[in-house]
Formats: sequence, C-alpha cells, structure tokens
Amino acid sequence: MIHIRPFQHQDADYRVMADVYNALAPDAPLSAIEWRIRDEIHNPNLPLCRWIGELDGRAGGYAEYYQPTWCADPTHLEMQIVVHPAVQGRGLGRALWQHLQMAWQPLRPHHIWLKVREDWQAGLMFAGRRQFHESRRVWVSRLDLATFDPQPFSGSIERVTAQQIELISFAALATADQGFWQQLYEFERQTTGDVPSPFPVTMPTYDQWIKLYQPDHGALWEGSFAAVHEGQIVGISTLETIDDSTDVEVGFTAVRRDYRGRGIALALKLCTIAYAGAQGLSGIRTDNDSTNLAMWHINERLGFRRGPVWIVLHRCEQNEEVT
Repeated sequence: MIHIRPFQHQDADYRVMADVYNALAPDAPLSAIEWRIRDEIHNPNLPLCRWIGELDGRAGGYAEYYQPTWCADPTHLEMQIVVHPAVQGRGLGRALWQHLQMAWQPLRPHHIWLKVREDWQAGLMFAGRRQFHESRRVWVSRLDLATFDPQPFSGSIERVTAQQIELISFAALATADQGFWQQLYEFERQTTGDVPSPFPVTMPTYDQWIKLYQPDHGALWEGSFAAVHEGQIVGISTLETIDDSTDVEVGFTAVRRDYRGRGIALALKLCTIAYAGAQGLSGIRTDNDSTNLAMWHINERLGFRRGPVWIVLHRCEQNEEVT
C-alpha cells in the first residue's frame, strides 16, 4: 500500500532523504546534515514543499518542488523524485509525481526543471515518459590533492600580484574591513548574471545571501579568496566544507568582466588549493556546467577529473492536466 505524507523537518526525515539518495549515489553521498543546511539557506519567502512516500508502512522515497533562491520568476520550479532502488517499479514514483502535479497547481508553473544522473536509467526513462527533454549537462569533478603537481603553475600567482592585484582570504578581509561583506554582495550582484543557469537568475536580498557565508552553513572564510585591485573586489573563489568528509567543495568562482583574461581565476583557485593542501584535506570537488567550458578548461588544466554527470531536463507544464 502506498501512502504519501508531508515531510517533517526533523532528524528522522532528513535521515530518510539521505538513506534513499545515498542508495542511488553511493559514490557521492549527502548526509542528513547537508540536507538540513540546504533547507536552512533556502529563501523562506519562496515555495519549498516536500513529501515522503511510504510503501507498506516503510519510507521508500521522497519528492519535492521549490522555487530556487536565485530565481525571482515564479513560473519556474525545480523538482526531484527519488525512489530507493529496492522498491523501484512498484508505483511509488508515479504516485509521488501525481502528488507533485496536484500540489503545485495553485502556483501555475510554466517550466519544471529536473536533474537526473546519467547512470540513473530508470529515472531517465521515467522523465522521458513525462515529456521532459534535455536542456544541458552538469558534471561533478574532483581534484586529488595527494597527486596535485603545482610545478606547471609556478609564477601564476606572481603574474597576478605583479598587476597590483592582491589575493586575500575572506577571513583577513572581514577582519580588516567592516564593509567587506557589503562589497562582496555588490560584486556578486555584478557577476551572478554570468553564472550558467536554466532559469532567469536574480540576486537574493542581502539578508538571504549572507546565510551562504555563515560558517555554520559550511563557509570556509580562511579558504575563500578575493582578488582586490585598488580597494575593489575583482574576483573570488570560495570553498565550503562537506559534512563528514575530508574533501571540500568549490562554492563560487567569478571574475569581473573587465578583469578577465588576466589569470585571476587560475591564481585564486591556486590559493584555494594551497589552503586545502595545508589543512591536510584529500580533495576538492566542484560542479561544471556544459555551457561554461572556459571554467572547465581551467579546472581540467589543474587536474580535476570528471565524475558523475547530471542531465538537466525541462518540461513545459500543462497546468490543466495531471499525467
């Protein structure tokens, strides 16, 4: 018997999410704490709805839809349905899908976005039967710090600093300048529009944005660096912790348009690599969008190796019917 109930924002249900997801992605697990942090940094003024699917009294999957924090257009929703491989093929995914469609009807979304891993064949077939079509791809890549060779990049940082551009950690900048966070926010306002995205990107409010840089949410101020020229931030590369892991993750790397082509992104990434190595960490992970090959080429040059590929799928929602 299938039963769908509202998600409870408590440890038990976050563990359900982690258990179901990790059964499908054992090579890139997410802990219950990471799922909770994702909810904490979501804009509370935007929709985020989630349900647990139970089969014969036991949790076997979950489904959610939400309007991304970085998207001000309410006609765009992201969704996810994840069913434990042990109970796939028994109707739970179909029931969760129908529940989602009914639940988001009052919002009348026009665009539904879904990410499915390339090796999740059942998920790809499920999406294809529901008129989802591929939009782009995003792959996870990892740099093994034990094998990283800095020699080919000798002089890269010096070539940037020779341009009177300083490379300074967020921790040092925040200590020296009370206005640092506001300046960083303005920098990201200028550069966020260049981030590859399937939906229109809009900068959140300062109060919402600053949540991303709280240490409790994984931000590493000492391992995140800004390029500063004549007192202005012209580039950044940030690192975040991954719960219960000896790896760290790249948060955001960006360079102001009028400063590109000067080696700043590479120099900033070398600073983050040096920090991670000095901390005795094992690796650095990052995501690369198939529409941002320039950043991938930098990462590939540094030694990042491709891992799981996510296919970003799009469906034009027909609000008058449930399929």
